[in-house]
Amino acid sequence: MPRTTLAGIRARDSDRADACGMLDAALADGQLSAEEHTSRTSTAMRAKTFDELDRLIGDLQIPSRLAASPVVSPRRRRSSRRWVYAAVLVVAAAAVGGIAGAVANSDLGPSKSVPNLTTGAGLHFFLDEYRAEYGDTVADELGLYPAHAVFDRPSAGNALQSDSYLYDGEFDDWGSSSTRSDDEKSFDLGTVDQVAIAGLLAGAPETLRVPDGAVEIVSFRYEPGSDDGPPTISIHVKNAAGHTGHMVVGFDGEPFDIYPYEG
Repeated sequence: MPRTTLAGIRARDSDRADACGMLDAALADGQLSAEEHTSRTSTAMRAKTFDELDRLIGDLQIPSRLAASPVVSPRRRRSSRRWVYAAVLVVAAAAVGGIAGAVANSDLGPSKSVPNLTTGAGLHFFLDEYRAEYGDTVADELGLYPAHAVFDRPSAGNALQSDSYLYDGEFDDWGSSSTRSDDEKSFDLGTVDQVAIAGLLAGAPETLRVPDGAVEIVSFRYEPGSDDGPPTISIHVKNAAGHTGHMVVGFDGEPFDIYPYEG
């Protein structure tokens, strides 16, 4: 693939996902060895610009389904597709805002309709609910499942205690309180880059090579044994055949580790 004057344009999560899809296809049809695929995929998930992605896919034959993607066709990198993408985000945000507004202005009780919490829209919905319930977005640990969430947060008025909760349309105590160690840290869910994480959630089954897979849990936590590291998000995907894969990223969407299905 020839270098272009547009190669320095910043890549989006969807562009990195497209590149990983091409690398997956190249592995499947024998263009790349397993070692080459692993190395290139890891680099692709950290790529900042199209120039970096070009170097990873420039010698590959491209699947027809991705031939018109921005990461392959330089002309499309500044095309109206960017405006379409932005418009989709605006429409999605408006839809989620409408749901949240309806929730705030009606007494739906426990039968409240909850979107799939392992999607970008579901994450946005849950964080709005969480903020409205507690007045902040602080947590010790959070697990999002399609229909519910479980989380720990510091006890009100007692920094040495942590309380567990369940959310399934309502917030309920779940289990007893536990003692927090002196070095246990909380994190702020309000610092999560929701747009970046939404892109990763949407592309996770393809990135992790789990055909027809779906995100089954999104876990927010400090990694065990990590004294100085930042909080992370683990995205786990599974399909009906039991094939699984997961990735670990930062709250800004920066990938740390990728563990695709190796079957």
